[in-house]
Amino acid sequence: MPPTAEDSGEQGSPAPAASPLDGLPSLRGVARPSLWLLLVPVLLYGSAPFVANRIEPRILGIPFLLAWVIAATVISPLVIWLAARLDPAYRTGAVEPIPADDPEGGRR
Repeated sequence: MPPTAEDSGEQGSPAPAASPLDGLPSLRGVARPSLWLLLVPVLLYGSAPFVANRIEPRILGIPFLLAWVIAATVISPLVIWLAARLDPAYRTGAVEPIPADDPEGGRR
C-alpha cells in the first residue's frame, strides 16, 4: 500500500488565514448615498475663483473672496460630520475594509 499524505506528516491544503475583520458587521452591497455630501466642500472651494473672485461687496469689512473661503472653512466640517452620521457604516458600527485587510490580497 503506497504511503499517504497523512503517513508522511504532510497536510493537504492549508487552512485559510483568519481575517482580522471576521465577526464584524459588513456593508457589502449597501448603498451609501450620504457620501455624495462630501462633494459640497470640493464645490465650495473649487467654485471660489469663479463665483467669489472680487473684492466688493465687503462682508464685515473683509473682501468677498476671503469671506467665501472663511464660510467654506466653517461649513466643510459640518457637512463632513453630517455625511458621517448619515452613513450606514457609522450607524451600524461596520468596518470599512481595505484590500490589505483581506487575506486574499483584495483579489476576488
